[in-house]
Amino acid sequence: MKFLFELYQRNPLLTLVGMLMLSVFVLFGFLTFLDERMLYGVSVWNKPMKFSISIAFFLWTMAWLMDELPQLAFVERVSRWLIALMAVEILIITIQAFRGVPSHFNISTWFDGLLFNAMGIAIFINTWWVFRVMLAYSRLSHLEKAYRWGVQFGIFIFVLSSLEGYVMAARLGHTVGAEDGSTGLPFFGWALYFGDLRVAHFVGLHALQILPLFAWYVARNKPLWVVLFGTFYLAFVGLSFLIALQGSPLWKAWL
Repeated sequence: MKFLFELYQRNPLLTLVGMLMLSVFVLFGFLTFLDERMLYGVSVWNKPMKFSISIAFFLWTMAWLMDELPQLAFVERVSRWLIALMAVEILIITIQAFRGVPSHFNISTWFDGLLFNAMGIAIFINTWWVFRVMLAYSRLSHLEKAYRWGVQFGIFIFVLSSLEGYVMAARLGHTVGAEDGSTGLPFFGWALYFGDLRVAHFVGLHALQILPLFAWYVARNKPLWVVLFGTFYLAFVGLSFLIALQGSPLWKAWL
């Protein structure tokens, strides 16, 4: 509760919408028990669950990070854009789940294609605004260098990983070596026996949280540590992506 209170002080709008997404996550969880329909071997509400909790953490992270920016009008503008764009994303995913059809890579009808392309446009604009926040951080001379670099490095990897989603969009799928929906990890659904481009995508997106946390709690006053850890993290994301493109699961590549 203390964390949420401080988060609310930093950015009330993003905090409240994040809490709404968390409530929606719980609602989708109930629907997985009430609705027996399946898609790719899991509940049709599995994807809305994953995206609602992901959006909640994304909005909370941006609320925390943007509190350091002195340009209040810019922060408010970014906040409203992020909320609108994430609303488009979760609304489309929910509509398609209700219809019992895939939301991603689905161009089987003009309507499905329209929704899929709308999500792609929303994510691109969202990524642009996050990139703008990274640029704004370069002017924050009052912040300790290691933390500032951690935030910027984390956003940089986040941006690259967001753009990686367009590789999956071009392929109209995330599994390499098999059709989407093959045997995967519980909840996440990552393919266990084939390449899955979502692994690198997921790990890269969460650099937005991991790099700043590392800089704050581990590498205080040690900017070189941030650079080294960030480079290792980026290399891991890139390697995960290349391994998936070869059609191999990540765990098998290390054996």
